[in-house]
Amino acid sequence: MLSSECDRWYLLLAIIVCCINSTFGMTPSLNMRRPASSCAAAIVLILLFSSTLWLDLQPVDIKSRWRHNWKSAQVVRQPGFDLPRQQWSLLNRFCTEQGHCGACRRKWRLTDTDLCPCGETQTMSHIVKSCPLTKLNGGLSRLHSADEDDVSWLTRYGS
Repeated sequence: MLSSECDRWYLLLAIIVCCINSTFGMTPSLNMRRPASSCAAAIVLILLFSSTLWLDLQPVDIKSRWRHNWKSAQVVRQPGFDLPRQQWSLLNRFCTEQGHCGACRRKWRLTDTDLCPCGETQTMSHIVKSCPLTKLNGGLSRLHSADEDDVSWLTRYGS
């Protein structure tokens, strides 16, 4: 007698592998003396072994469960979520450092130079942190908060 459901499934798997191997003329890879002679035996065993596993399951209405989870979920909005699309996109470009700066434009082969008007290599972090022409006091960490001063800086920079 098998000690657990897990043992029953391992035995079932072994029998199915042996049936497949004997059907296609392969030697069984499991340490069994005789593979099962037909797949019919495996089907009978599948029915015997699996029938008890599913008896205690109750039908579940997935749509109502999903609706309940959706309605009861706590909404967490990122700072700046309510910004207009142009400012939201620009904010995301600064956060991911993948915006229209000299370094990215050069990487994308849109221009030959990656220099900022101030003379340094223009990256998204350079624009926010160190460029004397566009620097935001507080840098990128302040931009993440997306308060009124940061939004006005985004508006000035984006226009």
